[in-house]
Amino acid sequence: MWSQFLNLHVLKVIYRSNKSQYQMFEKIKKILTENYHRPTAKLHHICTLFLKLLFNKKTNIFSEKVMLLKKPPNSTIYYNFFGRAIFMLLNFIWVIIFNKFFEKETYIDDNSKSKNFDELYKKGNNEIPWPIQAIHVYEKTKEVDEVFLNQINKDYFESVDIVQTNQIFEDTEWWKSCRDEFKKLFIKNKNINLTAIENFRNNVKTKAEILNYHNFLNTNNSKKINKIKSILLINLYHKLSTNICLEVLRTTSDSIIGNNLCLNYRGQRINQRTLRYAYYLSQIKLNTSLESDNRNLFLDVGGGYGGLSRLISNYYHNSTCVIIELPELCLLSSYFLKSNYPDKKVATYNDFKNTSQVSAESLMKYDYVILPQFFMEKFNDDIFDLTINTTSLSEISSTMQSYYLKHIERCTSKFFYSVNRAEKRLEKYNSQGFYNFKFKKRWKSVLYKFTHTYHIEFLGKKLNYKNNLNKNN
Repeated sequence: MWSQFLNLHVLKVIYRSNKSQYQMFEKIKKILTENYHRPTAKLHHICTLFLKLLFNKKTNIFSEKVMLLKKPPNSTIYYNFFGRAIFMLLNFIWVIIFNKFFEKETYIDDNSKSKNFDELYKKGNNEIPWPIQAIHVYEKTKEVDEVFLNQINKDYFESVDIVQTNQIFEDTEWWKSCRDEFKKLFIKNKNINLTAIENFRNNVKTKAEILNYHNFLNTNNSKKINKIKSILLINLYHKLSTNICLEVLRTTSDSIIGNNLCLNYRGQRINQRTLRYAYYLSQIKLNTSLESDNRNLFLDVGGGYGGLSRLISNYYHNSTCVIIELPELCLLSSYFLKSNYPDKKVATYNDFKNTSQVSAESLMKYDYVILPQFFMEKFNDDIFDLTINTTSLSEISSTMQSYYLKHIERCTSKFFYSVNRAEKRLEKYNSQGFYNFKFKKRWKSVLYKFTHTYHIEFLGKKLNYKNNLNKNN
């Protein structure tokens, strides 16, 4: 009996001892694997502290707990110079060795993947902002109907006839060759070459830089070469993040219309041209008093194929964007914007050709209005909240430059945003620079700087009283 009792007592002691050891083991295990201050968390903090040295000011991470920094999701990181250098090197090594990018979800976008957006963006992850911000995902693109195509084709020929009979719009030799190229590319037997216009941003060979920008990545390159070149776009994305507000940068994404190749990075279709437009929009947002919900009226003089207007209307979503362009680019921008937004009202030359004076009310019946250059003189005074010109005023003749500036000053009520070459460039365009602009009105300089694109950037607020700079001369 005593023997049994002793054995039972020994068993209890052993059990209690094992239980105590087990509990101690569990506590140690919890400290090592689950506790906030586990050693691995301290190691993670040290690693993140080092990584923080590679982030720019837009990625200011901190922790409410001591020594517990966490690496942020990749989609929230923006790199400084040293970070970009390391990140470019990693991407280069990954492309050379593995033929893929260092960051997941990054690829060359040829439109085949990006069309199935519901499948592509089912849920969020660390590589893409969530919910998805890129505007191309929300564009309900659609083929332009035959009626609209016939109308813009007719607009083109009628506009060209008027422009060529007006001495003010006399072409430079450079643009004459561009005009011939456009006609050969996009017009066939006096009708729109539909195949060509559907692919107008896909490796088109032309002197016009507005289209050449889209050849940076192109189908003639090998896939590996396009990936290597794309590393430069990733670098530019992070470099510009210090100068573009993130609200704009995260949404910036090129359209699939025109069938161009892009880098798909963080769910965004990016290229040099689109990032440049993002910079312009960010500057407008940060330096004007225009509200995004208001019914603003924008004028883009030399608006190209409508890329900047597309971004502007995405942010200033209740506004109307008016584009003044050469007939060739009116054709492309009409097609581009109507294809992107089939449900929006797009007006062209035909809708205004019998109008002698164009009022704000008539323009604001539409979401987009695309008109040839001679409509500048038909706009009523002081109707545009913001007039924009990026690079083209310094690439035209002095006569045309004076014509445009005269009417810009007349029909703009609030702001004028200009990004143009500073001085003359005669060898290519035979044109005057920004320093030769003959301003007659007084503009308060809200923004004045030299840009990363080697232009003078000026955003002026119009002072609403008559003031001729030459009156005291």
